[in-house]
Formats: sequence, structure tokens, C-alpha cells
Amino acid sequence: MIKYWKYEYEEHFAQTRDKYILCIHRIPEGRKQSMKYKRVPILKSGTTIINQIHDFEKPTHDANYNHKPVVLLYHGLTLTSEVWISNIEKERNLALQLADQGYDVWMGNARGNKYSHAHLTKDPNHADFWQFSIDEFALFDLPDTIDYILKETGSSSLTYIGFSQGTTQAFAGLSMNSDLNKKVNLFIALAPAATPKGFSHPMFNRFIKSAPSIIYFLLGRKIFLKPVLFWQSILSPPLFVKIIDGAVHFLFGWHCNNITQEQKIVSYQHLFSLTSVKSIVHWFQIIGSGRFQMYDEATSLLPHKPMHNVIDHLPPKFLIKQITTPIAVFYGSDDTLVDYDILKNELPHLAYTKNVHNWEHMDFLWASGLEKIVFPDILMLLKHFNFESGDKDV
Repeated sequence: MIKYWKYEYEEHFAQTRDKYILCIHRIPEGRKQSMKYKRVPILKSGTTIINQIHDFEKPTHDANYNHKPVVLLYHGLTLTSEVWISNIEKERNLALQLADQGYDVWMGNARGNKYSHAHLTKDPNHADFWQFSIDEFALFDLPDTIDYILKETGSSSLTYIGFSQGTTQAFAGLSMNSDLNKKVNLFIALAPAATPKGFSHPMFNRFIKSAPSIIYFLLGRKIFLKPVLFWQSILSPPLFVKIIDGAVHFLFGWHCNNITQEQKIVSYQHLFSLTSVKSIVHWFQIIGSGRFQMYDEATSLLPHKPMHNVIDHLPPKFLIKQITTPIAVFYGSDDTLVDYDILKNELPHLAYTKNVHNWEHMDFLWASGLEKIVFPDILMLLKHFNFESGDKDV
């Protein structure tokens, strides 16, 4: 796909400490070889912005590093690195725009998806390969990917941009790993998913509060909804679009009106890749308990209760207020997966917040006007929190 846009790319493989092999795609050079920042006006109409970047110090310049600033992009649930280059208009592909602006762009892939479908000793055809949750994304995939990139580039830090579950693993990973905070100079969260509201349909909200044993019985213990790949391969793209639009409206109440039909036909073909049922169960536990917590291996014998009721145990919570990396949050007012009123009470002091009115979850990947509504803010943030080659610390 990167070749389609006539960009050169590299494919790297990082081994995690628990021996999964993760694929990382890199765009080392843009097509406009200039490090000069091109200032584009921040679009304020139809948005609400809180800008507090000057409350944070600029990073200390590393005199020994004389290369491009590094950016890592990370996809959401059941997605891959393809989402960053699947817009039909070149200027709406964030990875390409960052490369053209002179950044060293890397795109991660979570364990289990089609690019990171390998392990040194475990077979993907066996259930033990799929025994991972959000905990493993945060404890292994994120820090090990970052360490690999920093070793390859020689940089002391990078900027992390995550979408949806890509933000979740960063919130979790940074909250537990103080050393990781020193390696991430800025965390940009697009459509952050840490305190999701759940489904819009009450039947499914009751289902997610079921005991994990019931969910595993219905979904198995390996791959989440693998048959979707089969139907995606045999259905015509327009029909698949109708099915997906109907499904997300039923489950989440989304209308997907900000994404054109032409864009959906292309991007929905990149909407599903493999992940574990255990990671879905983890999401159900978070939604059902109302806590951003680690996977509950010893699930309660009681139904999930509000915090003031009797419970028999509590799994550890991700304490995201402990994060010291500067954070910028972008969310849509119509995104039913993001309960920002709850999330903001869990977050540390934010560098930047932008609420895009009438936007939903997937709009931060594929909406019309993305390059005008979100990208200028991202470029401004990158400029503030990164040193370019040749910059001086003043």
C-alpha cells in the first residue's frame, strides 16, 4: 500500500520479552525532503480547544543525535498499520504527511494481527498463542517496540500517536513504567479508549457483564470473530460497507456520516484483522466494572457491583494520573465509546485537548476534512515537543 503512494518503506521485526515477533513498518523518507515546519492554521470552528502546552517544558536537546525526530503510530482493536495509509486522498494519510514534514515514521502492529502473527515457540493454530490481553499489549508490545525503534534510530525519545486501543495500551503502559515515560516525549491520543461507555443496545450490555466462562464458551479461546475475514473476502465492498454501517449503528449508535461512501469502500477492507478473544474479554471486564484495570484472572463469583457494594476482590487498576509524559487528547462529541467526562478525571494535567463537534470514533482515521481539522494541531504539537536536526536548546 505504501508503494501505491510511491513512498519507500522498510519492514522491521521486534522480538518481545515473551517471544512474540512484532512487525513494524517504517517510512524513513518523505517525498518532499524538507525539515522546515509548514505552519497551517488551527481550525477552531466546530471544535473546542484547551491549549496548555506552555505548561510543559520542551525536551532537552540531545547533542549527539543529529537525525530526524521519530514518530510511532499505533492502530486500534482488530486493525493493523494499514489504517494510517488507507485514505483515498493522499493528504488525509497521517503517516505520509508526517514523512513529508521530515519525521521518521514508524507504524506498529499488535501481536496476533496479520503482520505480527508469529512467536518463537508458540503455534498460532494453538490456543496458547492467543492467551494475551491488553496487559500484554501494555507490558510487552509497547515498550519492546519503542526500545527497538530507539535502538535503530539512535534517538533518546519518540512521539507516540495512538488510535482507540492504541491509546489504551499507552495509558496502561505509561502508567506502570516510569522509565517508558522518559522515552516518549509526547503522547497524542486519538479517540481515546480507556473508559468506554459500552454498547448502545441493552442486550449486549447485559452480555458483556456475563462471566468470562460464558463468553469463552460462546466465542472460544483463540481468535475473535475469525469468520468475519471470510465474509469480508467474498462479499462485494459496497455490501460489506452496508453490513458494517448497520452493525456499528446497532452496537454503538454511530451514523458514520462524516466518512464518504467512496472512502468506506476502501477503508472498511482494512477494518478487521486477528486478535484474541481474551483481549475482548478484558474489554468486557473494563466496561462491566467501570474501572480501567488489568485483566481479572480470578474473576469474582459475584456479578460486577458498584464500588460501594460488597465485592470479593479487585484487580489492579491502571493509575494513569501517574503518567509524566505530556498528553494531547482528540475526541469526538458523538463518540459513544469515549466517556470523556469520566476519562478527564483519571488523567494527569493535559497539554492539549480538542473536542471535534459531531465526530464519531472512526472519524479520526477516515473523516472528510481530517487533514484540516486534526493534522495542523498534530504538527503544531510535534513541533513544540520535538527537536529537529540542527535545533539548539535555548
